[in-house]
Amino acid sequence: MSSQRNQGGIVRIKELAMHVKHKVNLLGVVLEFSIPRKSQGTDYVCVLKIVDDSQQSPELLVNIFTSSIDQLPRVLSPRDLILLKNVMIKKHQAELSAVFYKDSSSFALFDGNSGSNLLPYQSSPQRFEITEAEERRINVLRQWCVGFEFSSGSNDYLLSLKDISEHRYFDLVCKVFHVSYDDSKGLWMLFVWDGTDVPPLSIPGKLEDEEHNPLPLHIESSPLDLETLRNFFPVGTVLRVSTDRSYENFGRYFTATGKWVRIRNMSCQVSSGMWHGLLQSSSKIRLFSDNDNVVWDYMRFRERISGGHGHMPIWTDPSSQFLTEVDWVNVASVTLMKIATQLQGNVRCCCIVRVVSIHPFQAEHYSSPNGSSEYTMKLTLEDPTARIHALLCGKEWVKFFGGSPPPDVLTKKIKMLLGMPEHEDGNDDMVRNPPWIKCFLHLKESDGGRNRVYYIRWTKLVTD
Repeated sequence: MSSQRNQGGIVRIKELAMHVKHKVNLLGVVLEFSIPRKSQGTDYVCVLKIVDDSQQSPELLVNIFTSSIDQLPRVLSPRDLILLKNVMIKKHQAELSAVFYKDSSSFALFDGNSGSNLLPYQSSPQRFEITEAEERRINVLRQWCVGFEFSSGSNDYLLSLKDISEHRYFDLVCKVFHVSYDDSKGLWMLFVWDGTDVPPLSIPGKLEDEEHNPLPLHIESSPLDLETLRNFFPVGTVLRVSTDRSYENFGRYFTATGKWVRIRNMSCQVSSGMWHGLLQSSSKIRLFSDNDNVVWDYMRFRERISGGHGHMPIWTDPSSQFLTEVDWVNVASVTLMKIATQLQGNVRCCCIVRVVSIHPFQAEHYSSPNGSSEYTMKLTLEDPTARIHALLCGKEWVKFFGGSPPPDVLTKKIKMLLGMPEHEDGNDDMVRNPPWIKCFLHLKESDGGRNRVYYIRWTKLVTD
């Protein structure tokens, strides 16, 4: 037990094999944590992974049980330190772990930055005293952290948003832009970004449903306010990630908003033709600093914001053949998120989008005896960043469809635009795969910018 005496009562992680079935004191750097939640019993639980200067692999698993969720540790920043007292060391199939018992163990969390004070920013409700030897050990570990590059975790399950698929568990390195509670769904939701675009999806359902049950524009029940959306990057998908219902106070205890993290063991499903991320009860969070190498690797995607070809989806390129032609060919494209959040006034923009729905979709609707000046078609447009409604009206409708084609010709053009099989009609329950098109949008604002209407203009459908 000399190691305990030499470290002021603190056992190094590398030496824990000598202390199985004994209670010890530990000091480590917190690399990963789970969100506090209710256990399967009456307690609350969170799981930490810690390392120290004696051992970085494997990382030590620490299971913490308390009688109240407020008593669980809440790690604020990358490389923060935790001092654990009187925790039990266990061994299972050659793997060591530590268990924190609510009645006999205690903890204190410290800022991991070198030079910070020695006062914990959170500690157990039990009386917690720190010895001079423990203070010296904290300073040693802080100094060690300065020059050490910590692991970002195994790459075995790591994916980017461009590679996701349904019902597959994976890890995601991303920036958390926002966290909010969806009252209608009774769930917390994260808004995360990694700089890439989610894969385009097929759109299920009947077109005739669009009148009474239109495709939603977003996963969340109510749209975020404009001020929040303006904090998102205009390029790359911001994925909505819902929590498991076991996270009843997620927003209160999630400390990584605005930070780069690795979310471990999440999944995705498809809802109304949109990707929707899901946190599991077993999901964990690994915090990164802005200077970590893994963050620099992902931040290169910000170059897309100022790219020479504009904000093109990664699923297209400048040589792509589109179903449409536009009046101005040398205008860089922008994303729908850019238009919806950062542009103001009466402006025109070039976009690369898919038409996921049209209302009314029946060609017979566009055969008014009063002429095409009365035609108004509502299109639901999407790109990897957003969905919006846009109107195609009057002369611009005529330009887009090449005149006033007879119903059978117009029907064929609408099906091409929506990616529908030619033998299907809008009354069938089907799957459509809309192609990418290039179009100009004309934004018109009124009422001091509170009302925003998008019009498709200066665009023509090419079917030959």
